Amino acid sequence: MFIADAHCDTLYAIAIDGKRPEECVVTPSRMAAGGVGLQTFALFAGRKGTQGTPYADGVAMLGAVPKLGVKVLTGDLPQNPPQSPTGIISCEGGEMLEGSIARLDEFQSKARLRMIALTWNFENEIGHPAKEGPKGGLKPFGFELLQAMDAYGILADTSHLNEAGFWDVCEKAELPPIASHSDCRWLCDVPRNLRKEQVKALIDRGGFIGVNFYSHFLKQDGRATMDDVVRHLDALCELGAEHIIGFGSDFDGIEVWPEGLAHPGEFGNLLDALRRRGYGEQLLADMAGMNLWRLLKRAERAAS
Repeated sequence: MFIADAHCDTLYAIAIDGKRPEECVVTPSRMAAGGVGLQTFALFAGRKGTQGTPYADGVAMLGAVPKLGVKVLTGDLPQNPPQSPTGIISCEGGEMLEGSIARLDEFQSKARLRMIALTWNFENEIGHPAKEGPKGGLKPFGFELLQAMDAYGILADTSHLNEAGFWDVCEKAELPPIASHSDCRWLCDVPRNLRKEQVKALIDRGGFIGVNFYSHFLKQDGRATMDDVVRHLDALCELGAEHIIGFGSDFDGIEVWPEGLAHPGEFGNLLDALRRRGYGEQLLADMAGMNLWRLLKRAERAAS
């Protein structure tokens, strides 16, 4: 079964934190063992926001791509989903672009970005993060950026964006918005998770939600189990999201996870838990990877 993961921070771990590739959570051997055909590797803008060096860090992470040990697609996607470990590139934290479309052009020419998380946990030139409250929508550069992203076929990732910004994206983006690594706020009340109204908007727009494996986003006390991952997927399906959901592990960016979901090699454990819950093979195939794959292909076709 083809498995796709919408988010990990492995490039940051290697290029900025200085980990050896074999020390990372996401490795080629673990991807192969877990059946992960497509892994989204994020260029993470860093833990200091605009006060750090997000652009320079982005360049450094691009330089570390060969160290991943997997083929990273920087051209058109193949006709069919890859069956061996393969990567694509995203951006997490739009401050990396320094308020400049020219920076977007640069990263796009080098990396073929597939999605951009407009903010991380800090306000930037684009908008405001969920961590700082729901008010304050996109800034002028944010709206300009959305137009450029639509032209390139880059999906707007709202996982760290606040609610006002989320609704701006829903209104202004031509491509469907996504939340690459977020969970259900009504099950775990943290700002990074989605409200039911947001989930319904993503369903209406044909977007994507990648369920995050971070224990503190799955359960309020932070002691999540595999059942809690299933519980969030169940809740999304109850709203009618079965054709827009998948996985956004956040591997190499989280320090706690449910037992049995510590690395990509354990994706099979989650699929088995979903089978026991009664999910059929076709729905499992959609959730495991095809929902994300189809949207990536749609975005690529839309690029001008």
